[in-house]
Order: sequence, then structure tokens, then C-alpha cells
Amino acid sequence: MATEKIVTTGVVKGNTIVLDAPAPLSDGVWVTVTMEEMSQEEKERILAERLAARGIMVTIPKTPPEQIRRNKPIDVKGKPLSQVIIEERR
Repeated sequence: MATEKIVTTGVVKGNTIVLDAPAPLSDGVWVTVTMEEMSQEEKERILAERLAARGIMVTIPKTPPEQIRRNKPIDVKGKPLSQVIIEERR
């Protein structure tokens, strides 16, 4: 009998593992389950993929730090912007 390896992810709820996707197996098939806790980065990546697939979130490519422009502050005459906002809210 040929052994097929299927790798998927899931969440433990109580004493049950809820898979993220249906497993292409027949009911009653015996399987071996290897459990490994995911890193926080992996969890965030999977969540982002799910949200993007549903159209809830748009993936934004990460810009390497060396390519990020650092704008220099400019001097502006008058009151600080925070002060102007506070006064306008009164």
C-alpha cells in the first residue's frame, strides 16, 4: 500500500484538531499526526494569506530598510501643529 504524505495546518480545539482545509481522505482511514507549534511569524503569515484570499486585506510588499527614504524635517513658522489642532477643536 502506497503512503501519501499530506501536510496541512489546523487548530486544536479541546481534544480535536480542526484542519484549515478538507483532507482528501476517506472516513475511517488511520493516520499519523505530528504536531508542531507554529512560530508567531508563521501564524501571522497564514492569517495574512487567509485575509488576502477573502479580499479583506491587501498584501503590501515589504520594502527593505535600506530602500526606505528618510525625509528630513522642515522648519515651519507659526504655532506647533498640535497646538493648532487643539485650538480648532475648541
